[in-house]
Amino acid sequence: MLRNNDNNKINSILGPEVEINGDVKAVGSILIYGRINGNVMSTGTITTAKNSHIKGDIQSDNAIISGYVDGDLKINNKTTLEKDCTLTGNLTTSIVVVEEGASFEGLCNMLGSNNQEILLNKDDLDTDETY
Repeated sequence: MLRNNDNNKINSILGPEVEINGDVKAVGSILIYGRINGNVMSTGTITTAKNSHIKGDIQSDNAIISGYVDGDLKINNKTTLEKDCTLTGNLTTSIVVVEEGASFEGLCNMLGSNNQEILLNKDDLDTDETY
């Protein structure tokens, strides 16, 4: 699941016993093992583990999905739907990789080089609240 990639280092991890009811905003990349009932936004890569559950939209630069997602994905660059993934929702991305065994129910919209980026910049994720 974890890839050795210096450009994709993980800044935050939500463990398998963590359940969040509300939106999650992360500067950098995040690895999710637990359950989120809300939207997830990141300036890096959002990676979901095999038994993770997200009920909400995902917005980031990259996404590696292995768990269950019920919501729309808006990804600036590359989206990988791994073999254990179940995605119910629409996908907007520049590059998509769907592994054999992945489940995807929704529409896929491929971004061209002329399209504007989806994700807002880091300053848009900064709030006065501490997470």
